[in-house]
Amino acid sequence: MYVCIYVTVYIYIYICVGFCIYLMVYLFIFICFFFFAQACGFPPSMGGDGQALSNKRKHLEESRAFVTAEQLRKGADKEVDVTQKEKERIAQRWAHCALSLEPLETPVVFDLCGRLYSKRAIVDELLERRHRPKCNKEGFDGGNCAVAKLSDVCEIKNVEEGERVCIRCPLSGFEASSGLHKFVGFWGCGHVVCVSSCSDSVKKQGEARDAASRAEPTTTSCFFCGEDSFQVPLILESEEDEVAQLKRLRPLQRLACKRKRLKN
Repeated sequence: MYVCIYVTVYIYIYICVGFCIYLMVYLFIFICFFFFAQACGFPPSMGGDGQALSNKRKHLEESRAFVTAEQLRKGADKEVDVTQKEKERIAQRWAHCALSLEPLETPVVFDLCGRLYSKRAIVDELLERRHRPKCNKEGFDGGNCAVAKLSDVCEIKNVEEGERVCIRCPLSGFEASSGLHKFVGFWGCGHVVCVSSCSDSVKKQGEARDAASRAEPTTTSCFFCGEDSFQVPLILESEEDEVAQLKRLRPLQRLACKRKRLKN
């Protein structure tokens, strides 16, 4: 009888120990799988309602959402370099003749394309062209320039002389070569003023001058002296804008020349 009890207890203990070992093995396999899934970046199949986000570097890099501080500094430096180069390019165009590429000398003139020239360079080029048997009659630079004669340029009145030629708005005092403001020149009187110092109508015309569907421009009065004229935006961004502006303003220039001849 005691033998049967011992055997029964032994069998019961054996079954319990075997069951515990079985549970431990499965628990160990589950824990290994859980940590393996975490290492691979996959969330577990439960507990996903807490909006847990993966913070694995490789997944952030693959999604291009991870940016290092060094990359941010490089990107900011690149934007600063582009902006600085653009300002320097505008300043160079305001300070140098578009024909001779030399520093501007007084008197300074501008054409319908919005380019600036030293008047002496224009005169020298026109005199030299007389001795060229096969010169282009449409203008300098293979026809891209609006200047074929002296009447195709307008002399700027508000030019300050010194170590360098400085064009300053007579209304606001802003300097054109700073590159911070847009300027327009009035063809009739030759005054160059800052767009921000003009009325809202001039500002809107300056902002919409590049639109292809814009209506034909009309004459306006100079906001400094009041003389009837038309405005010419100066130092445009691209050659395409200059060509479009030349085509748009050429009829007004011819009309102004005709009125001037009738007055004389």
